Amino acid sequence: MTGGNNNALYRVHAHGQIIACKLCVADQRHRAACEYAALRLLQSTGLDVAPEPLGLDESCEVALYPAVVYRWLPGEPLGPALTDAQLEALLASVQLVHTLEPSRHPEMADSWFHWFDFTLYLAELDDLLAQYGPWLEASDSEGRALQVRLARLLDGCEQFIAAAHVNPGRDHIALRVCRADTNLANAIWNGDGQVRWVDWEYSGWGDPALELAELRWHAAMTGLSARQHDWLRAHYRRPHGDGSFDERLAVWDHIITTRWCFLMLRSLWSAHNGPDRVRLSRMPASPDQLRARLIQFIERAERLAAHSNTL
Repeated sequence: MTGGNNNALYRVHAHGQIIACKLCVADQRHRAACEYAALRLLQSTGLDVAPEPLGLDESCEVALYPAVVYRWLPGEPLGPALTDAQLEALLASVQLVHTLEPSRHPEMADSWFHWFDFTLYLAELDDLLAQYGPWLEASDSEGRALQVRLARLLDGCEQFIAAAHVNPGRDHIALRVCRADTNLANAIWNGDGQVRWVDWEYSGWGDPALELAELRWHAAMTGLSARQHDWLRAHYRRPHGDGSFDERLAVWDHIITTRWCFLMLRSLWSAHNGPDRVRLSRMPASPDQLRARLIQFIERAERLAAHSNTL
């Protein structure tokens, strides 16, 4: 059994086959149903970027939690470092997913994470700062300084958004199917030259510029070199006719770098106080590792902000 930071994944041997049974947290997101719908859509389009779906059970009668079942993907997760061949295959798989457009697949729902309003992300970060900032401030002698730096990053995001004058609304962008989770632990490499993904519970219609920003700033992508990150950014094919793509990308860069600071703060709080919500698995990192990660992410967000201010 393995799992991410929320759900639990079981490898099951049955009738000479290996299948994956993923038990999902039961909440308003309907995670299992979302993942199953995405796998079915990808199967119907013939895109070889995900496992074959086998079943969905939301009854909680067979298992204690909603479950999605799919054929086990052979291979190993990518990362933290990638070869150039793996990097090219990673980008190719993302581009394949981004070929799916709403006009051809109207049944797909919006991605859970890809909101179409910058202010919703600012509100989320405000809430996280209000919820976990006081604890951080009281945690030790350096906590107050870290809390101040987080507040400054949030203020910088607000100022950058105000100056950008770009509209991220659904009617102003080239909607594409997005995974909304670029964690390399979910990118499976088995040596055939292709990358396939598991864990599609966040997926749906979203802004591909936001997905490209996540590809750069996700916590799992820190093992890539600056050259590799530059290559990914330069070789991603922008959607045709999406004139504001790079302007939105610049805003998403600021939001996502800052958001990862707050996500790490929440994880640090949980390491000291227990899970902040229902989770079926736990992050393996220690409190000391998470604190070091928090400082690392604050520093990289500050570097991005300083670079933008000099342009």
